Amino acid sequence: MISFHLLIGVVLILPSLSLLPPDDSSCTNECFHQSSKACPPPESSCRCRLLTNCQKAAVCCDVNQITLKQGLACSNITYRKIESLHIRNAALDSFNLSVFQPIWRLLRYMTITNGNIRRIDGEFAKHSNISCLNLSSNHINSIEERALGSLYNLGILDLSHNNLTKVPSVRKGTLILDISNNANLICSELNTLSNRSEIIFHHENDTFCITSKDFVWFRTAEKIPFSQVKAVHELQKNCHENCTCSTYRLNLSQGKLPAFEVAINCSNKEFLSLPVPLPDNTISLDVSNNNISSIKELSDPSYQNLRHFIADNNKISSIQPLEGTKFISNFDTLSLQWNGIKVLETYVLDNIQFERNYNQRRVKLGFNKLQCDCNTMKLKVWLLSKISHIPDYDDIKCYNMNVKVIELDAAKMCQSPQDWTDYIYYIITAEVLLLVGKIDLPSIHIIKFQPFYLIILGLIAKVSYDYWVFKTAGYLPWPANKMPRLPCDWLCE
Repeated sequence: MISFHLLIGVVLILPSLSLLPPDDSSCTNECFHQSSKACPPPESSCRCRLLTNCQKAAVCCDVNQITLKQGLACSNITYRKIESLHIRNAALDSFNLSVFQPIWRLLRYMTITNGNIRRIDGEFAKHSNISCLNLSSNHINSIEERALGSLYNLGILDLSHNNLTKVPSVRKGTLILDISNNANLICSELNTLSNRSEIIFHHENDTFCITSKDFVWFRTAEKIPFSQVKAVHELQKNCHENCTCSTYRLNLSQGKLPAFEVAINCSNKEFLSLPVPLPDNTISLDVSNNNISSIKELSDPSYQNLRHFIADNNKISSIQPLEGTKFISNFDTLSLQWNGIKVLETYVLDNIQFERNYNQRRVKLGFNKLQCDCNTMKLKVWLLSKISHIPDYDDIKCYNMNVKVIELDAAKMCQSPQDWTDYIYYIITAEVLLLVGKIDLPSIHIIKFQPFYLIILGLIAKVSYDYWVFKTAGYLPWPANKMPRLPCDWLCE
């Protein structure tokens, strides 16, 4: 009798098993997920079914508000302790979490994917056991703020591939969060989340947000990588010691992802040198009111993006370190007021291009301790030609005579006492002419025995070298620049 009943049972079960498609999905992964093959067959009136190959698991497919309720009942899911549930292809205007609370409360893994759901309403009951919640790929526009607040065991939350503008509140503690491919996420709504170090963002490179008018960092409506929003919170942590770092503006360079640029304020910190290195994308640096004596750090690679450099009221003695730097080619603002600069090398200043697209360039050099002489006339010529870019030109004065550089008189500045040194140029010229007239090729060997000719050749070489240096570098080497000046020297130069 027992064997007969067992045979009948096997006969009854076999047809039903043959209708169940094989399930190629894992039942033991972190988040329960089943492929479409696990769905009830299309001809089945019950749109949910228990899975025989996954313990305490069920799947519902192609449901709406009515068929979901019927499917949960007809498959006996309502009366069983189901721990894993996957709902596929749900077409619901609203998915209310407050419905079927007895079922949701027992779940450990809840997955609702590949559907068309406009919003998630209601909330999970307190002490729900769900550790993984997957609501991806459902076109969800909104989730009620308190919906997930009671999921104290939640460790994985997938909200990717929806139309969310913000993320609902989630519990404190370690959480793996995927909010990628939500085209309408508002950056300002993600500030709190991005500042929580315990949240691990999954697929961060595919996560973007859009700015809004009330987004104080950027004040624009652009789509930016979420990693940039996170970096804002890490900015001050990575800032140079004792300095203040903040966002300056959003860089919208064509062909590149939008990225914020950094402004650093290191003023009034008693610094002896410029801070190195600077954070990535630093565009503005203010080191006013310190004790900095050199700007040699401007050649450091971390300064390559710098556009605004304000170093007023320091002890900077020279602008020579500017030569050859990327800053001198790319800057918008250079301010070196109230420093200890005695000489403004015009060959450095001549490298500054103010033409074409550089109308906004500004250079401030006032209130320095300039020692004016005949050479300073070149600085006057430079100032007069760039006066629209030098807002403090009236404050660039000669420290040794209390007169503005732009008011210097060449006739007075380039005069020198009439003594025997004034005639050294004529003597050298005469000697050179005599030497050239006396030496011929057959007698070239005489040079080997006449020290006088060696001296003359040395002078010729020195004068030639000085001339070459001046034409290529713009200044006279020592001791040529220490020799007395003639009235016409500045004109000849």
